[in-house]
Amino acid sequence: MQLNRIIALVLVIVCFVAAATGISRQQANKLVKIDALESAGTPRLELITLEGVINGSRAATGALAVRDRLVKLKDEENVKGVLISINSPGGTVGTSKELFEAIRELREVKPVYSSMLDVAASGGYYAASATTKIYANAGTLTGSIGVILSGLNVQELFDRIGVQAQVIKTGPYKDIFSPYREISEPEQKLLQDLLQDTYRQFIEDVHVGRDMDLEAVRTLADGRIYTGKQAVDNGLVDQLGTYEEAVEDLRKAAREKFNLDESVELPIRSGFTSFDLFIDQLFGRLPFNVNFSIPFLPGLGNNLARNTLPIDRFSSSWQQGDRGLTINDPPILLMPIWYQ
Repeated sequence: MQLNRIIALVLVIVCFVAAATGISRQQANKLVKIDALESAGTPRLELITLEGVINGSRAATGALAVRDRLVKLKDEENVKGVLISINSPGGTVGTSKELFEAIRELREVKPVYSSMLDVAASGGYYAASATTKIYANAGTLTGSIGVILSGLNVQELFDRIGVQAQVIKTGPYKDIFSPYREISEPEQKLLQDLLQDTYRQFIEDVHVGRDMDLEAVRTLADGRIYTGKQAVDNGLVDQLGTYEEAVEDLRKAAREKFNLDESVELPIRSGFTSFDLFIDQLFGRLPFNVNFSIPFLPGLGNNLARNTLPIDRFSSSWQQGDRGLTINDPPILLMPIWYQ
């Protein structure tokens, strides 16, 4: 029985390595083509994907990685235009502002278009508003221009079960928004003033990015969401269209901006997917540290601890690639189904 388990484990590892090797070869071919475009200085477009919640995470596909890439694209002369594909419900104020500024600076030197997918709301729309032109599908959900703070008050529940919170603080506002008591009137005013200041920055940036009348933006910025069609009608989005239509329009704008002949193809280079990054880490383009254990093989000797394999840590410091992922980023789990 034990031997069968070991054989099964070996077969799984062999199959996984074989599959990963095959994918790696495909990725290598893709990288060669991309590197050839770079080295030859071939004019092209770049696709940037902004997906998920916008926050200050340093994950390789997170908003700050997108910001860093946008900053670098200002100096890449062969990139004649950028398309940002957005599928995000929004996120934190600071990171959304970082994206907005990076996009606005980039569009000063080359056209930057955005293509909204399912959702581009709140911080997602904040980023899109800085682009040269916004495309959306008719059913895209966008807008939600506003700021919110929310929390829970569990004081009554705690009173019923006989639990009392004990707080020692250095100032009257240090435990503001505590869930163990109601918010006082001075605290409520302080928080409302904070939200209003952030809200003012949001609508002013949309006003600048979209070149819309400030009062028109303020009227639309009551937190409501709009379909893509409604957003076109009220001026928050420029045009309804698919991703392919956005690419073709961006191509025309880039040719016009840089006086390129129609014969210039301007291929679009996609950003790397999460699985691309996984393959890069697996085959040494990027550094990583990984911990793993296999709990279903008991009794392999005295070296085992808590039913794990003797090799309970697999770590390496491989040559860093060119996209800035470091060992401080979230670890990638070495299991193909659970990988994220």
